[in-house]
Amino acid sequence: MSECDFMRESMPMLLTESLDPVRREHTHQHIEHCTACSDDWTAYQETWRVLEELPVVEVPARVKDRFLAQIAPPATLPSNVVPFTRRPALKWIAQAAAVVVIAGGSYFTGHRTKPVEIQRTPAQVTSVTPIGAPQSQFSIAESRVLPASLINPNIEGRPDIENVQFERASTNDEQITLAFDITSRVTVTGRPTDKSMVRLMRYVLENEDRLGPSRSRAIDWVKTTYSRPGNADPEIATALANVLRNDEHQGVRIKAVETLKTLQPSVGVSAADTRDALIEALKSDPNPAVRIKAVEALANLARTGAPLDTETLNTLRLKAGQDDENVYVRMKAAEALSNVKP
Repeated sequence: MSECDFMRESMPMLLTESLDPVRREHTHQHIEHCTACSDDWTAYQETWRVLEELPVVEVPARVKDRFLAQIAPPATLPSNVVPFTRRPALKWIAQAAAVVVIAGGSYFTGHRTKPVEIQRTPAQVTSVTPIGAPQSQFSIAESRVLPASLINPNIEGRPDIENVQFERASTNDEQITLAFDITSRVTVTGRPTDKSMVRLMRYVLENEDRLGPSRSRAIDWVKTTYSRPGNADPEIATALANVLRNDEHQGVRIKAVETLKTLQPSVGVSAADTRDALIEALKSDPNPAVRIKAVEALANLARTGAPLDTETLNTLRLKAGQDDENVYVRMKAAEALSNVKP
């Protein structure tokens, strides 16, 4: 039996917290590093959640009467028979049994050699309770205060918990407080146009601390992703404009301008904040390569027919006639002016 098969057999017990600490920790570590087992674990958790939210369907009276008639005639039914009542406290046992049945059924289906005929009886549902859309539960914030009821008692893996602080129980409600910093790995998936993904990418671009890989590689990834038709977003353009203004590395500023140039046709007329950043770079960036990229971006705007405001036109005229400016910058500024519609 492979290690993955062994881990899949452990997942139902992991859901019900039935594994010993050593095996539980080993299983979580394997799930974190194995893509296939991670997908299986996610499926188990989703099945568990759906089973928990399914409505309780009462047994129809005729089915109950038929069952009692088969095990004992109504006239001879003992007086001390207590009707069966579903006990909510055992609901997790039913969930675990369902998950085990699903896992066993999947294994049997993949290994059986001949079809098995099953006589099916249509199920009867007396009522259906709709399940609402899942609400956002994870927020990225510098600090959060959470009630203990929202914390999963099962701690997965070995997250780094530091700077722990304890507070005494309040005399009024007898609550205690435990504060700490935690370091954990978070993987976010979604469409490039999802607002949460756009906001997250903007934060990553504008905050270089602990950014890995480098900001330059991050901008390359943004350029590839958000230059596609339909993916461009004004917030990404604003983030790149802030990088152009503030980053001290000329290579990063050049990449920021190049990416802004590819985003402009999709976003439309460059937002005022983005246009102002290009003008600032053209006026005062100390590196001529950055100024060249900035004037190319403004020339690209003019070439696409986008209207240019008075400040942009004045800046281009100034650069086109500036004797001490780079020759290529002067030529591109004149080219941009020639493409401006009267």
